[in-house]
Amino acid sequence: MGALFPIPFTGSNIPLSELHEAFQRGASTDIVYDALIIGGSFAGLSAAMGLGRCLRSVLLVDEGKARNRTSPQANNVFSRDGQNPGKIREEAKMQLQQYKEYLNMIEVRIKSVSRDDPFFRVMHEDGNVYRAKHVIFASGVTDELQDIEGLAELWRRGVYHCPYCHGWENRGKKTVVIGQGTSAMGLASTVSNWTNDITYFSQSESINLPEETQNLLKRHGITIREEKVGRISKTDEEIQIRLLETGDLLRFEACYAPGIITGNSQLAESLGCELQPNGAIEVNESYLTDIPNVYAIGDVCSRSNGQVIHAAYSGTVVAATINRTMLEQRFV
Repeated sequence: MGALFPIPFTGSNIPLSELHEAFQRGASTDIVYDALIIGGSFAGLSAAMGLGRCLRSVLLVDEGKARNRTSPQANNVFSRDGQNPGKIREEAKMQLQQYKEYLNMIEVRIKSVSRDDPFFRVMHEDGNVYRAKHVIFASGVTDELQDIEGLAELWRRGVYHCPYCHGWENRGKKTVVIGQGTSAMGLASTVSNWTNDITYFSQSESINLPEETQNLLKRHGITIREEKVGRISKTDEEIQIRLLETGDLLRFEACYAPGIITGNSQLAESLGCELQPNGAIEVNESYLTDIPNVYAIGDVCSRSNGQVIHAAYSGTVVAATINRTMLEQRFV
């Protein structure tokens, strides 16, 4: 039957599977939703909550590809610090149950998004077509990891990308940072806020820095090495780094090895949204794209800082913005 969650205000419990079914019932191809949200992690769920509380009809479509789905903890999250992100999402879905008169949630891949004036036309892989007045891209991103043996298995379980999320837990530890050339030198400098024992590997790419800069880095505990890391492993006490060419085994206590961030969907681009060079969807302070009534929130947008709390915040901003826009239209 699966996990049980309390129904708000009743003290009763409902199986998680039934909770999801309750959201799925009623998704309709015959109506025009006030908003269609693509992506159901922290940003998308937050937008759904805000819109539901504003009595706006919402269809949320999710593929289950949350960026932190393999993480055991979500850190630096106000009032939820250190909790499992999957459990936080499930609790959010439980809380959304009280707005189910206005919210529907389905798990399916979207095939296309197009403008069908005055609305948007969203086609799913199952062949169903839904219409909406506003589209919110909350589809998230994926970290394309460096080609290092063992990295994928330890990603977010001993190997990290964000010191704001994991620096506290790794404070004062002997730390290794792995990047391509100078790609993660800025990260190494940021990590120095938490520890003064950092080794940076450039993966066989030359690092030609002025002597003055090198001395500055050394004064802050950063050592640069140009060898290539071929394998990463972990024991209960340490992170083990195996160099590719020499086979030397080096031991550390913490590891950062950021990958290349790519969007989970090209739907925004196909709709004509402006993108930044790194693929992020360009948005303004209200998370509106350059296309009217199209928004982007969470990690996929240009304003993201990659943190859970910001993703949730962006969803709240968009919900209020859409509601305000619809109110203004009412009084024209």
